[in-house]
Amino acid sequence: MAGDVFGSRGSEHRACTRNGVSITASVREHGGGRQQVEVVDLSQAGFRMRAGSFIAPDRITFLTLPGYNPLEARIAWHENEYYGCEFVQRLHAAVYDDIVRRYPSLNVRS
Repeated sequence: MAGDVFGSRGSEHRACTRNGVSITASVREHGGGRQQVEVVDLSQAGFRMRAGSFIAPDRITFLTLPGYNPLEARIAWHENEYYGCEFVQRLHAAVYDDIVRRYPSLNVRS
């Protein structure tokens, strides 16, 4: 599925295309509590989310999207309330396509 690369952080090193999405999901740190987040872009290798509470880089988290099993991911970076996360195991192409189809971005570009 075609998409755009969002932002400049690490884009020159990405092997997978990122698509804008709008998903209210939850993240749980390994051994910690759960918090609601907004996933704003997604690739087979990872995602970018907006979270209200700090999560330290390199922490292992579990992302739960509505209708899917939890996905294990590592916090790769954060800037203000945004976090870049890398899946421990890449998403299968069919799962990725289904998520992007079900949760398109609400952003309108001019």
